[in-house]
Amino acid sequence: MQFANRNISGIIKDMREFNGIRPQDIAVLLKRLTTPSISQKELSESLEISQAEISHGLKRLKIIKLINSDGQTNLEAVVEFLVHALKYVCPVELGTLTVGIPTAFAKPGFRFVKYNKNDIYVWPHANGKEKGTAILPIYPTLVRACLNDDKLYTLASLVEMIRVGRQREQKLAAEELKNTIMDLK
Repeated sequence: MQFANRNISGIIKDMREFNGIRPQDIAVLLKRLTTPSISQKELSESLEISQAEISHGLKRLKIIKLINSDGQTNLEAVVEFLVHALKYVCPVELGTLTVGIPTAFAKPGFRFVKYNKNDIYVWPHANGKEKGTAILPIYPTLVRACLNDDKLYTLASLVEMIRVGRQREQKLAAEELKNTIMDLK
């Protein structure tokens, strides 16, 4: 009986310390989807986030059940979270017309949606070549990580499409995101 009480008190302590999911946690989650066996050190290096913050982020992701207690990603819960909750947790911030990396429906290779080439969204970036409306990325270093990982770029762009798109675009992105995540199994 004492063990059960200690376990409950540990859970209560974790919940008291939990003060919500953070933008860097989303970057960690997306990277883990593309590279499931990635170490914390590799996560830290690829996302340019401290190892301590990676550890805290993984703990927060476990608390909200996006990662199971054994460290495996709960794909169904992740899809539900990204499609239905993320736009409220990390609302989109639009900027002005700028040069950057195409995102949302303008990501190169997205053929499942039609769009006006003059009406695209970009992540502001010095190496960008496209002009469009600026979207602040979920986490600042996510853009550089996406430039080194096309699977991550695809997931992040689908997430941006859900965050910024109209209802039709959100629906298309949600279906494509679900298929993409399930194909990563």
